[in-house]
This record gives sequence, structure tokens and C-alpha cells, in this order.
Amino acid sequence: MSPERVIFNCIVLVYSCFIHTAVLLASPDGDINTDGQVNAVDALWGQQVLLENRSLSPDQFAHGDVAPLVSGNPQPDGVFDLGDVLIIHRIVLGMLNFSLPEHQFNIGDSIGEGEAADGTIGEAHHETVWSTGYNAGDSVNSFNERFETIRPVEYYENNASRDAIFNHAVSGSVMADFATQAQNIIAASVQTPSGEAGVVNVFLGSNDVCAPNMASMTDPAAFETQFRAGLDVLAADTTFRSAQINVSSIPAIYWLWNAKRSVFWCRVFVWPFVPCENLLDNPSDDCESSVSRGDPDNVYPGDGANCQRRKEFHRLTRDTYNPILRDILAQYRESGILPNARYTDIFDVRFESSHVNSGDCFHPSTDGHALLAEKEWCKTHWGNGDPACAN
Repeated sequence: MSPERVIFNCIVLVYSCFIHTAVLLASPDGDINTDGQVNAVDALWGQQVLLENRSLSPDQFAHGDVAPLVSGNPQPDGVFDLGDVLIIHRIVLGMLNFSLPEHQFNIGDSIGEGEAADGTIGEAHHETVWSTGYNAGDSVNSFNERFETIRPVEYYENNASRDAIFNHAVSGSVMADFATQAQNIIAASVQTPSGEAGVVNVFLGSNDVCAPNMASMTDPAAFETQFRAGLDVLAADTTFRSAQINVSSIPAIYWLWNAKRSVFWCRVFVWPFVPCENLLDNPSDDCESSVSRGDPDNVYPGDGANCQRRKEFHRLTRDTYNPILRDILAQYRESGILPNARYTDIFDVRFESSHVNSGDCFHPSTDGHALLAEKEWCKTHWGNGDPACAN
């Protein structure tokens, strides 16, 4: 191969890497001309691309490739066509919002409080929480810290002095508490510089499926009614109606049991006092085999009563409660009642031992919150442009 050809190939390789990096770094937000806002100019540029009167750079293309939408989130398909232009028009008209927020609120239960994250039973650690956490020295790269890094001037970050404004999670909360927490964040929003909503993270439902027995789980019809009540509170406020509302699925709590099932302290001294008896009672493993235990989606012929009960707990969470969150949210989004409401499915997140604290052996540890922050972020539209989410 001639020296000239070698040089040419090197140039092509470097240019290709440059394009790939530019695409990864750009967020699919509709801001085609990359001026920091989505307006009529971006809609015009999109139409010009369709008419072949304009070509886009790799970075501009990555911003404009917003179609299709899956659960309200852009899923870039590598093609810029009419679907992308129509979505950009909706963004311009204020019907959709994929922008980076000015601030964010947290609605939730003990996970939202970071309970026992350092292993201290019953102790809240708001600084560690996956969404609004603010401890720069821990392993958690929270949403709050990510937004602060991306928009250090515009973003009104959470910290120790502002936490009461932004984190409204209460340990022990169930879906029936959603409406109250929604009212609380609306009242707190006046304390922010803009007085508006920004992002609302909702992580509820774990205490509805955790119960003294299977029959005591929150009735699914009541669960749906309570979820709607919280969404209705947000929709009734003109500011929060257009907020970016991220509702998390209930995680696969089965893996919290599995992570600590062999720890004597957890089985004998702690779990008898943890209010999730329908999962934790009789903590011995009577699954047919380690293969069966690692496959909670299927019941094996030799599975014992405890194993079958836990797998039923897992199935109900997956097939009954999470679909209510997903499908009702889709109704509110597609009807335009809450156009920027999005469902984040984290049921596939598997907690290992390091992700569960060694105090109550049930709540996520600091590393567990780091895992949640990573998985949640990478399933949002903001994660689409993050190189860390590329794999």
C-alpha cells in the first residue's frame, strides 16, 4: 500500500471517529441548528432537509433524529424524515419537551429517602438518592449531579440547604400518598427561581407490593385509582401539566432477597422485622436448583412453597402493577393531559450483594443508588446522547 493511501485511510478513520463521537455527544432534542432552543427555525430547517434544500452535519443530525417516540422518549433510528419533522413541530408548539431542566423534584418512598444507604437502619440519606442526591464524594452520579455538570449556570441544583424544596419522598409511602406528595411539590415550586416545575421523578409502588401476605398487596384497582389521583393533581396545575414527569417502574424486588439470602444476620435477625413478609418470610432457599433460583420468571417442577411464593410476588409486580403504571401513564401522555409524562422500565435491573445495604439488608446501598442512577439515566432521552450509555 502506498504512503499516500495509508495517510488517506488514517484521515478517514479519524474523521469517522469524530463523527461517531459527535453523534454520541448530541442529545436528540430537536435543536437542529444547535442554538440552545427549539423554535420555528429548527422546524424550517427540518422542512428544508425533507425538500433536499439543506444538509445536516453529524451533530445537527443527531439533534434532529428524534423519531420514533417510545414511551414518550426519542429513539433515534438513524433516519431523518417526516416523523422527525412532525415531532419537532410539536416541540415548537409546546406540546413536547425534551430540554434539560432548570431543577427537579423527587416523589417517593424509603428508596427516595436513601434509607439505610450507609447500612444504618432507619436513617435517611437524601444526599445519596439516585435522582436528587447531592453528595459529590460518593459513588452515585445522581440526576442532580449530571444536570449540574451539563448546565452549571442555568440548573438550580439540589444541595443540603435546598433539599426540603426538592425531595418530598417519605419512608413508608404507598401509591395512596402520591397525590399528597404531588401537592407538596407544587407548593414548593414557588421557592425556585423560575417558580416552575422542571422535572418530577416518581418512584412509588414498592410498599404496595410488599405486604404481610400475598392477599394484603394493594388491590390493583385501588392502585390504579391512587395513581390517577396523583397524576390528576399534577395535571390540574398549569405549570406542572407540561412538566417532564418520569415515572419509574417498581424494581424487581426479588433480587434484593436473592442478594442477601445467604447472610445469616439478614435471614435471622433483620428480615423478620422488615414489612415485606410476602417476599422475605421463611428466607431459606427451597428452589429446585440454583438455575431455578436465578430464573424468577419461571416455576420449576421441584420448586418448594417459599420459592413459588417469591416467584408469584415477582410475577404480580411484573404483570399486574407495572403495567398499570405504564399503561395509565401512556393514556395521560397520548391524550395530551400530561404530554411529557414518561415511563422508565427498570424491572430488568438486577441487584447484587453490593447494591443492598448490610444493615436492614433490603434497601439499596450507596452502590445500589449508583446503579439506579445509571440505569434510570440511560433509559431517559437525556441518556440517548451520553457515551456512557452507548454500551
